[in-house]
Formats: sequence, structure tokens, C-alpha cells
Amino acid sequence: MEKRKVFFLINSIGFGGAERALVNLLSIQSYYAELDVSIVLLDDEPLARPLPSNVKVHQLDAKRSLLFSLLQFHQVLKREKPSLVVSFLVRANVCNALTRIGKHHKVVLCERMHLSSHLNNQFSGVKRAVAGVMPWLSYPNADAVLGVSSGVTKDLIEHFRVSAKKAHTIYNPYDIDGIKAASLEKPEISLPSSFIISVGRLTEAKNFKQLINAYLSSRETSPLCILGEGEQKEELSRFIADKGAEGRVLLLGYAKNPFSVIAKAKYYISASTNEGSAEILEADSDFESDGLHFGKFGILVPMNDETQLTLAINKMQISQIRLNYSTKSKLRASDFHINKIAAEYWQFLKRFI
Repeated sequence: MEKRKVFFLINSIGFGGAERALVNLLSIQSYYAELDVSIVLLDDEPLARPLPSNVKVHQLDAKRSLLFSLLQFHQVLKREKPSLVVSFLVRANVCNALTRIGKHHKVVLCERMHLSSHLNNQFSGVKRAVAGVMPWLSYPNADAVLGVSSGVTKDLIEHFRVSAKKAHTIYNPYDIDGIKAASLEKPEISLPSSFIISVGRLTEAKNFKQLINAYLSSRETSPLCILGEGEQKEELSRFIADKGAEGRVLLLGYAKNPFSVIAKAKYYISASTNEGSAEILEADSDFESDGLHFGKFGILVPMNDETQLTLAINKMQISQIRLNYSTKSKLRASDFHINKIAAEYWQFLKRFI
């Protein structure tokens, strides 16, 4: 009997979280051994992550254009006739939802970020309105839409016309055992003896300026280290210099193994305005104090509230709080283990095959 075809559609395989989630999802071959699985890459760009050898690759060259993506993927669908197409990232999702019109295969969209916040960070005015139109028009065409957290899923229902019956939430899968092993390696970057860490692409959406301001206003004496590269690097360097904080705020750049750096930090902090998985901390919240939300696995601060962020940093000077969250975070990590999440994904996707 011929195996049923399942396509995974994505812009390219870069360093982002969506790309990592897809590669992790495909890394356990036993979950889909009875299927003929392929990845369709819309853009002809270098692979930042190795793909499983058993997975076929259809390489397109859409040059980051939605129109070219639609035209080229339409031809692949006519030729290959898959039973199911699962997509990651906004352009791939729009392409997937639109090209299924008039065809018989099933479509599942995977949204990895809070889409409204993402678009708000990228555009304003008329451009923002136009950018939101395509998901608003196309996403309802899908058979199902998966959000990476309940907040992401709620946003899709409220702002992008996704039916609550079609909307579901499944977390990102992580190779917890691999992360543990990587964290024990020697860091490739020279580090202070004590430091706090933030990680992310150096973009406006990650809100590093506000984080730096909050940190400099706090009682934290250890340096703030920021791991990542991005278009805001020179701007942030000038911002730090203008504050006279070159010795206190360190831009570490890119690390091939970030886990060995994070593992040595006093604690992790983020002021990002656009994260898909804040639910890692939000779930099973405990109590509020001084306006701060002390979740079961970390402190949550209202978005863009610099004063409260400073207060949270001051609270993290209490060793008992740090020890409590350090212990509980290790337990929380098991909820995102690749074996557990990948099994949940494939169980869900096979409902549409």
C-alpha cells in the first residue's frame, strides 16, 4: 500500500524557534514511519540546521515573495498531491491556506508567535492594516490552527477569524536531554564570574533598551549579558555607551551553544514584547505582590512596565527566590520534552490523514 504523503511547509531552515520546532518534530522517525514525509522550503537559502536523512526536501526559490510562494507551491501540490500540508511561519501559513482552495488535501497551520504583537512590532499605520489582512482572510480556510501557547491561540481566535473549534494549543518540543548535555560543555565565550543573562535576536521586538534601563535602575551588581546578533546591535552599543554602562552591559554576540552560557548565569531575564511561549511561566500561577505576578516557575512583569521590571530584578536578589525557581524550572522543563510533545503533535496531525 502506498504511503500517504505529508508535507511540512516553511520559508527556510534558519536559526529561529519555528525551524527548531519543526526539526525536533521530525527527529523521532518512529512517530511517522508509516507516512511519506517531505519538507517544502519556499526560499533557496542555506540550511542552518541539519534535516533528518529520511525526509525528502522540495526546494523552491520564492525569494521571500508571497506571490512567488503561491505560484511555485501550487505547482508542487498539483504534481505531488499530498494528503496533508502542515505549515510554520506566517508567509508559509498564508501560502498553505490559500493554495488549498479547490483542492482536497487537509491543511494545518502552526503559529509560533503572538501574531498581533508580531505585526504591531513590524509595522504601523496603513502597513500594519495591510499586513494583517492576509492572515485574516486566509487562516479561516485551514482545517486546524495550532498555537504554541494559549495566548497565541486566543489571539488567532479574537483577531484572525479562526474558529474556536479549529483552534488548538500544543507547546514547542525541546530536546531536554540534549540541552542538559550541552549545558555542561565549556562556554565558547569569555564570561564574568557572576552575571545575569538575556537571549534573543537584537531587534526592537525584544525590547533590550527597556531591559537595560530597568537593569541599570536596579540593585543588581552582576553584569547583564545579552546573547544574540541582529540589526539593532550597533544601536544598542551606542545606547550602552551613552549610558556609561560598557562594563555593566555586555553584548556577547552569537554562541553556537547558548546553553553552556545560560547554565552559568545567576538567572535569566526577558523584556520581549513578542514571545510565543510565555506560558512556560504563566501556567499554575501562585500569587501577586507589589504588582508583580509570582508564577510557579518565574516572575511575570506587565509588558513595557520598566518600573515593575526593575522591581522584579530587585526581587531576584533574594537567594531563596532564585533557588526556588531554579529547582522548579528543572521540573517544568519535562513538560516540553521532545518525546512528549512530538507524540502529541503526531497524534493530532494523524487525525487529518
